[in-house]
Amino acid sequence: METKPLKIKLIGKKGKSYQIKFPYLKIPVTVNENLFNKMLLSTDFELYNDSSSIKKAYPIHS
Repeated sequence: METKPLKIKLIGKKGKSYQIKFPYLKIPVTVNENLFNKMLLSTDFELYNDSSSIKKAYPIHS
């Protein structure tokens, strides 16, 4: 059984931390840059903001 990726909204960036919003939480969650990058690479999450796809806006440089 294939599952759909969880859609997570990027609220903003403060320094090296990112504020993201999960669909079933009322408050944003702050994650560090390392975790944010892991979420970008994962197929379990689909990150977006109001204007674009996050994977295009924040490319990972390996």
